[in-house]
Amino acid sequence: MENNNEMLNEQEAQGAPEMHAQSENEPAASEDYRGSDGTRSGEIFELYAQLEMMKSELTTAKVQTALLLLGVAKEKLEDGTSLAVGLCSTGKTPEEAAAEIVSAYPHLKAVQRKIPQFSAASSGSDDGFSAIRKIFSGR
Repeated sequence: MENNNEMLNEQEAQGAPEMHAQSENEPAASEDYRGSDGTRSGEIFELYAQLEMMKSELTTAKVQTALLLLGVAKEKLEDGTSLAVGLCSTGKTPEEAAAEIVSAYPHLKAVQRKIPQFSAASSGSDDGFSAIRKIFSGR
């Protein structure tokens, strides 16, 4: 068994310089390698990274729009967005993910409060509100 391991190590040591020399001669390992359209492989990698970043930003924007349309409070939008973007990575659309988050976490929705309304009965021109009524009626 030891003899086999020694033989494998010896073969790897002999084969490694040859394989390393071949990889240096290949154009893909060179920094000056250019694709068929004249771009460098580093530029392609950078463009691919920018594309992925733009896709991520677009998904985030779609999720935020869907959450706002479903009534999520602006203060809690960031929490809902991070949850829904995670669901989008599993293959759901932004709208489906937003709907699932709102149904699972109803506390993210904005609380709608009733605005109190006051009314005063008019008892003539000296009731205290007559001056205000005159201002708003254009007199």
